[in-house]
Amino acid sequence: MRIKTRGHSCIELSTVDGSLLLDPGSFSELTGAFEDKHAVLITHEHADHADLEAIVQALSSNPVLEVYAPAALAKSLKEKLPAATIAQVHPVCAGANFIVGGIRVRAVGGTHATIHQSIDLVANVGYVLGDNAVGQPIVFHPGDSYQVPVGVPVDLLLLPVMAPWGKMSEAADFATATKAKTWAPIHDGLLNEIGVGLFDRQLGTIAERSGSTYQRLEQGTEYKVEELLAR
Repeated sequence: MRIKTRGHSCIELSTVDGSLLLDPGSFSELTGAFEDKHAVLITHEHADHADLEAIVQALSSNPVLEVYAPAALAKSLKEKLPAATIAQVHPVCAGANFIVGGIRVRAVGGTHATIHQSIDLVANVGYVLGDNAVGQPIVFHPGDSYQVPVGVPVDLLLLPVMAPWGKMSEAADFATATKAKTWAPIHDGLLNEIGVGLFDRQLGTIAERSGSTYQRLEQGTEYKVEELLAR
């Protein structure tokens, strides 16, 4: 299994059977992101995770591309699409279990983390990707939530490290609770170079104390997931 980040929360995950794109949002580098993709998985409707214009354009130009998203976002997308393309969009809720691009996908969670009591919550679906039973490592993209999946052995955690709804201690507690072998930071598009260094040092130390590895993925570089877990 191979993985590549396009910045912030946008991730490409591929096997010999296909390739998925997760959370193609407005903070990410999306040039060429939708090419050769079997499916797009979206955790929630916020623009930094779902660039609607780019997603609609990708669907309109690729009749076999499938998009999976929470129901409200799926509805919004369908309203922007021609009738012939609507069937390519699939609503997803926690408990969904399907295979696309050769990768097993399980949906977990359900609600975005609280930003402030005055701001309405939106649906958020985390994605557990892969299947140990067929030799695939388990990768977890939680979207904007620190809800730990129950009964799921996570190998590689895509860890949101900085957001209006979170703080470092919560990120560390969440990562530790998943018991993932490797933590890879995501959701850091608002950090400058100084902030990235600070978060990496602090979380890296906590990961080491927890018996895990902290590994920053360089944007645009493809990694083998299995090699990230072996470090």
